[in-house]
Amino acid sequence: MPDDRYTEQVHGLTQETMTSEPAASVSTLSLPYTLPTSGLVVEALVSYDGIYWEDYAQDTVSQVTALMLYNPMERMVEFGAVILEQNGKQLYFFVYCLPPGSRCLVLEKHRQPFSEEAIIQCRELNIRWNYQDLKRNELDYLGFGQNLTVTNRTSQQQKHVTVWYKHYVGDKGYYLGGVAYSTHLFRLNPHEQRMLTPTYYDAGLCKIVAIKLEE
Repeated sequence: MPDDRYTEQVHGLTQETMTSEPAASVSTLSLPYTLPTSGLVVEALVSYDGIYWEDYAQDTVSQVTALMLYNPMERMVEFGAVILEQNGKQLYFFVYCLPPGSRCLVLEKHRQPFSEEAIIQCRELNIRWNYQDLKRNELDYLGFGQNLTVTNRTSQQQKHVTVWYKHYVGDKGYYLGGVAYSTHLFRLNPHEQRMLTPTYYDAGLCKIVAIKLEE
């Protein structure tokens, strides 16, 4: 159910798509592992307890498989899909809007339980890249509590502003959950300041990762 909604959140951005060929299977695979085509690094596979951030149910899970993914590139991962094979099972991890030089703990799409069995294969299914753009010349934005204030710095109306944000664990330095959330402003007048209360947003727990302006 949530996959289509996540796709809508990144719809409209300039996209560069890269699809990789399947990697050759090996008997075992050790981590960290650099995906050969994209250069993304699978750093660890761990057991996760807590809120399941990958859909909108926001329920609590226990011992779900989670993958720590690092983006060492100078571009943002607009969308990435990574698959692991472990103990005869395939595990899927989807990540959206992962900034350059950052990490994300991505929870397995089907909530597969964590296992210490050997990893047989690891490959990317699809990676879309985009340059991260926070529109600092056009907009100011400030978060406080569950509110986000956006100010148009220019002398022109911004007809449609889309803001993407992700949960961030500041003391450990990684994003939590592959999902990226979005909120929208329409007809933001010159030098106008507007306050929003985006869904799932908390200034102390989230970071803005991308902004798009549409005329």
